[in-house]
Formats: sequence, C-alpha cells, structure tokens
Amino acid sequence: MSKLFHLLTDLAIDPKKESVFINNPSSLMDEAGLSEAEQSAISSKEAAKIAALFADERVPLAITSGDPGPDPLPDPDPFPLPSPAPFPPKEPKPDSN
Repeated sequence: MSKLFHLLTDLAIDPKKESVFINNPSSLMDEAGLSEAEQSAISSKEAAKIAALFADERVPLAITSGDPGPDPLPDPDPFPLPSPAPFPPKEPKPDSN
C-alpha cells in the first residue's frame, strides 16, 4: 500500500494524529514521506484529486473466507414452545337498569 493510504488510515483511527494534521498538515505529510504530488492533492482538499492518486491501486475492501464445514459439536434445536392458551371470550356486561 502507498504511504498516502497509510497516512489517511492513521488519521481516521488516531485522534492525536488527526489533531496534529489539523494544526500542521505539512509536517505530518513530510514525516509520512508523501511525494510533492500527494502533498499538493491533500492540500487542495479536493476529493477527486485525492482519489486520482489511488486510480492504479487496488484496496482490499474485505477479507472473505470459505465455509469451515459442519459444526463438530451437536447443536440440537431447542424444544418448541407450547402455544399460548387462547384468551377466554369476553362475557357481555349485565345491564344495570
């Protein structure tokens, strides 16, 4: 992965680095070893310019794995719950005349 990708990832997860970047972005970009093109793209704050730097790179979005197979331990289904008893029918109230 590129140095820019690592810097952006660090900024996203490390609040202290984010604070340093907000106050003095050029020092943090120099420390990360970004090229002049990368630094100017970040300084422009234009998403299209920053995204263009990643045009030739493939960034893994997720790690997937296969099915591990059947469960070695038995997992019996729980017993079915008994159906609830029906409510008794409502009896009409006697008229109080």
